[in-house]
Amino acid sequence: MSVSRVTVVKYLHLAREKGFVNISLDSSVFSTIDYSIRIKAKFNLNNVLILPDEEKNKSQQTSNMNRERLAKAGAMYLSQIISNDDILGVAWGRTIHKLGHYLPTKTLENVTVLQMIGAVAPQPDFTTAESAALIANKFSGCSINLHVPAVVSNARLAMELQAEPIIRRNFSALNQCNKALFVVGNTQDDNPLITTGVLTTNEMAQYRDLGAVGVICGRFYDAQGNPLLSDIDLRIMGISLAQLRQIPQRIFIAGGVENVAATIGAIKGGYATDIVIDEVTALALLELSI
Repeated sequence: MSVSRVTVVKYLHLAREKGFVNISLDSSVFSTIDYSIRIKAKFNLNNVLILPDEEKNKSQQTSNMNRERLAKAGAMYLSQIISNDDILGVAWGRTIHKLGHYLPTKTLENVTVLQMIGAVAPQPDFTTAESAALIANKFSGCSINLHVPAVVSNARLAMELQAEPIIRRNFSALNQCNKALFVVGNTQDDNPLITTGVLTTNEMAQYRDLGAVGVICGRFYDAQGNPLLSDIDLRIMGISLAQLRQIPQRIFIAGGVENVAATIGAIKGGYATDIVIDEVTALALLELSI
């Protein structure tokens, strides 16, 4: 436009004097940057992305609204870190599915997206296989799905299915992942594992009795992040927590007061290197004594 910097400054000054322009700084942004730095150092994490509370809608904010915000933030972050030749393991769930829709298209080479836990019955707003395919398509990649139920009826059947050549290859591929994306769930009776029919309320109660505070890909853990094993674990068709921990970069998404204990346990267990959380969760992590 051939306008000098000095001229622009003069016009801005004049606009401010006349009340046309108001320049202000959002203090919440600076607060969350500070929180992020402190949490990263406190828990030895690689990256911490924190969503500031929306003050205008704080009293009206629902879990669905929070899920939307976390999905958008997770999509932004994943798009920044994904690169050629990545093998990305993904969990399923509404947040992950929404994240896939919010991902911008990015042309990459040789990206593979793997489903880390078997399928559940199709839901009104997502299917397990669709989530992995959606993310893969945004990166010009391919998806590999686990064509088995998330939980089968008995341990013997689980072993027999995993021995099938095609299924065995897909499970073996999980060991090649260099990135993982998943959500952290709590052990309440509204957990998607129950609402999708993977577990019963009685089975969830069994895990709570064992001290479970959270679940990742159908695998439960206690407040210190220790895996909790029961007969149900022998029937789960998905990645183990030990396998997950071996993946170099592990991104988890969590938010809401109801998921704070699960988030803390997951971090203590070393299941994440990078986290996308809301401000409520960030404050809880900062207040925690370790």
